[in-house]
Amino acid sequence: MAGLMLLLGLLLSYRYVPLERLSVADHLRGFPDADPRSHGLRPLVLSAMFFLPFFGCMAYSCAGVLSRWLTREFLRSFLICYGGILLVFMLIDFSGNASRFSDGDGVLEGAWFFYSRMATPILCVLLPLGTLLSALFCVSRVSRSREIVAALQSGRGMTRLMMPVYCCGAMLALFYMGCNFHWAPRAEGMRWANLNQASGKASIQATNIVFYYAKGRRMWMVKEFPREYAKGAPLRGVEVTTQNVDGSLQSRLYAKQAQWIESNQSWSFTGVELSDHHRNEAPIFVKPPSPCIMEDWGETPAQIIKLGVDVRNLSVPDLMDLMRSDMSAEWQGRDPVRYATQWHYRWAQPLSCLVYVILAVPLSLYVTRRASGGGLAVAIGLAILMVVMTTVLLALGESNNMSPALAVWSPVALFSVVGVCLMKRRISGRPLWPLFG
Repeated sequence: MAGLMLLLGLLLSYRYVPLERLSVADHLRGFPDADPRSHGLRPLVLSAMFFLPFFGCMAYSCAGVLSRWLTREFLRSFLICYGGILLVFMLIDFSGNASRFSDGDGVLEGAWFFYSRMATPILCVLLPLGTLLSALFCVSRVSRSREIVAALQSGRGMTRLMMPVYCCGAMLALFYMGCNFHWAPRAEGMRWANLNQASGKASIQATNIVFYYAKGRRMWMVKEFPREYAKGAPLRGVEVTTQNVDGSLQSRLYAKQAQWIESNQSWSFTGVELSDHHRNEAPIFVKPPSPCIMEDWGETPAQIIKLGVDVRNLSVPDLMDLMRSDMSAEWQGRDPVRYATQWHYRWAQPLSCLVYVILAVPLSLYVTRRASGGGLAVAIGLAILMVVMTTVLLALGESNNMSPALAVWSPVALFSVVGVCLMKRRISGRPLWPLFG
């Protein structure tokens, strides 16, 4: 099995890693000031994700009999729980989008196009819940069948016996972390563009984009941003406002379309109406001939779409670029804090898979005749509490009312400590709830 997984990893790396290098090169052309080192990690992370099954098979082959047994039990539970959740989610989502897919080339063709491009965010958003239910189902089943009692007679402690479950949670967290590095947030940001293209409509990546270019003191407002902007597709419904040094209005340009010419680094506007504003004077409106060429405007379409999209849909390299960039104006003064908060969240969010396992194992593990059904409800309640706490602290971090690192990592650290304390009480034989005996 390990040899098969190694061959699969090599084939996937041979197929997709060169494509990812080309994507990185295209990105760097659109962002001359981007950090090539952080974006250069994308092919390496993608290749590491392809070899995760191989590393898992190697760890499985080096494990003992009991560890292999519990690993098989967890994987069986994971296929049942996560597969069931994924199937229900796909059925509900497909029923809501089937009418849109029928407007394109066909329902099946549209569904394949859309869900193949949305695979990473769909898999990741359901992964923590699937991991929690899988751990609860696996550990409670082996406890109920008394297999855990027989395994303890071999002389192993509970922590060592449950180590395969923790390792599976860590592997799932690594997979989530790899997807969260670039591909899951980017695909989520392209959801409506993929849905429009699957429905046979114009592929619009984003609408109503607002961007401020601080170096040129220009405010861009774009009504429709096409998905193929890197291939020369024009931006539609463009308004560019230029300010003076003191912040007063200098000029305003209205255009039906705007196209970036990469060969000479200039902008070409069509359907232009230009208004020239002077202090204490009425504006002067002119209609220059089309196309109107602006050769000294240094902003690129990639920069406009990047700062205009939701910060939650930016990848880790994009967030690192924006945290070091000076593109934000005073009216975007909180953006660096939001970027830092989301950067920490990209790394902390996948660890929820491992934290849920740490919480689920002691609450579903028992060796007495009396099963603790209340522990399963408590585990689900703690998971819900962690989600609520994460959401609240994330909002506090983005609003600069709390340190970004503290806001993001506090739930992970707190509930990990809770899980470790519960496991210690379970190992020592003491009741989990001392107040209730």
